[in-house]
Amino acid sequence: MTTVFNKIHRLKQQPGWTWDHFLTEIDKCSAAGIDEKTLYSHYREPHKKPNGYLEKLINQLHDDCFPNPFPEDLNRLMRLYNHLFSCKKHMAKEKDIQDLEFFLRYQSKHEDDYLRVSRLHWLLGNIEFDRIPLYRDNGMREQLALCKQQAINHYQKSVSAIETHNQQSAQAAVGASHLYKARHNILACYLNAVPQASRAKDADIIDYLKASNYIAMSKQTLDAEPFQWTIARNGLRFSSLVKNEIDVKYFFKALASISQRFLTLDYEPLNHGAISDGDDFQWAIENVLTSDYLASVKGATEKKGKGKRA
Repeated sequence: MTTVFNKIHRLKQQPGWTWDHFLTEIDKCSAAGIDEKTLYSHYREPHKKPNGYLEKLINQLHDDCFPNPFPEDLNRLMRLYNHLFSCKKHMAKEKDIQDLEFFLRYQSKHEDDYLRVSRLHWLLGNIEFDRIPLYRDNGMREQLALCKQQAINHYQKSVSAIETHNQQSAQAAVGASHLYKARHNILACYLNAVPQASRAKDADIIDYLKASNYIAMSKQTLDAEPFQWTIARNGLRFSSLVKNEIDVKYFFKALASISQRFLTLDYEPLNHGAISDGDDFQWAIENVLTSDYLASVKGATEKKGKGKRA
């Protein structure tokens, strides 16, 4: 979710970070540096794919300015699990994953640090979540239902631990973006338990979206970081699923404010398909995002941004 585009915006919004200052900080990381034109183009265009050099520099600078709030040992354990899960040649990886899961469950019961508790349950949730496609695609309904619920339970415990930490440690609070990711994991469980073609009409997904505070939470996160186009796009997608015209307009205007390229529904941002091609967006396209409405948003966006450098 945290793309180079988002990281550049997050860095740029810091007090005193003019483009000259930004380039100076980059020069501290690498003698080769980056020219301003390249940096600015990645700041403006959500579809641009950075080369390895640029991505490495921005990641390094971002990590220095915005260190991960979770314990590094558990972050590394999560990376190890990701490598283990994605390994295609490791024949006994499920047994190794079960051994890791046993350790994580034990640790989660003996921790009293809320950030550690959150990360342990986050990883336990990931392990259960990654089993969902196997059960879904093979018609194993009982196993799917149990796995889905266990993943949701772990992710909810992760969210609750973050919220408790933030209440007790306001000066070292976990930021809105991390909290959004933790909460989005719960929704992802509902989504992944259903084949893509069936999600737009799945009662469990629709009921969860209506009963949860997902949309409100998305708006709060965008208020804090209005450049987060993936959050705005998700908000548009799920507002379309629940057929909420007001929220569809809210999130579409947020996308248009980030980049006018989103006014073209065929636009494909980095690693995402076009809105026009997504089944989950069809209600919004047919009922809200008409050509007249798109033209009105374009006019308002151009007027608002006139004379400004994005």
